[in-house]
Amino acid sequence: MSNEIQTQARCLLDNLVKSVQGLVDDITALEVNTMVVEQISGAKFNAWQAYQTIYSINDPDYFDERGIPGDSPQDQNLRNRYRSLFTQLEREYFYLIIDPKSNLYKLPNEKVERYQQRLEFLKKQKHGNIVETDPNYVKLARPILPPPTPVIEGENSASWRKDWEENSQEIQELLDNDKFVRTLRKVAELKAALDSGDATKSTIDIIYAQTVMQLDGDIISRYHKELFQLPDYEKDLILKIHTEGVVAGEKQWRGTLDFLITLVQGIANSSLSRNGR
Repeated sequence: MSNEIQTQARCLLDNLVKSVQGLVDDITALEVNTMVVEQISGAKFNAWQAYQTIYSINDPDYFDERGIPGDSPQDQNLRNRYRSLFTQLEREYFYLIIDPKSNLYKLPNEKVERYQQRLEFLKKQKHGNIVETDPNYVKLARPILPPPTPVIEGENSASWRKDWEENSQEIQELLDNDKFVRTLRKVAELKAALDSGDATKSTIDIIYAQTVMQLDGDIISRYHKELFQLPDYEKDLILKIHTEGVVAGEKQWRGTLDFLITLVQGIANSSLSRNGR
């Protein structure tokens, strides 16, 4: 009987660990970012909508439609910052499809090979050996992320419906993946910061102060160099707000961790108590 109780307790503990695994992944590190924006969006996070929004950055007409022509260094800088958001999400997808533990793992995969070849092309580009109009690069530059809308290549394309069904299914699997959604949420927040004011400004999304606390006790603080170029009263105010945010976040973070530890210990002690009868 004791073995049966022990097995049941172990199953209960395993189920608990699985159910809170996503939560634990989020709270094992506390990250507090402080930035200044002109507007704050009240829109709630919608994973599908956020995915569509980030994917749209790859559209050739995206920047012209937003009034960022790229004629000046400031425009180019802003374009690059938008593109980096798409790149972050695509990189996260790449890691998932090569991770054997992921539900999206699939090797061999044409996308993996194309992504790796693209990285090699980009290395050559840094040395001036290729240009973005190179036909080979244009082919490799196609995003590996599944498109959130049907892609019809040619009026008589017969495969677009099948491709769209496969893409839709894969996107749904992506949005069911906690790790991918966490990256998507963060990227969407950074894009909202970029969108929060005049799109032609180049300093909208500056994170002036960032503090990260790891579960092992490491505390990492980063400060943007432009913070120290601000007038003293602005700099002091930002640092004060950031410090207060870190203190409040740490208190909530530690409270949540203590709750989880107490919960697991309670289940373990209950199991030992029953097993000792």
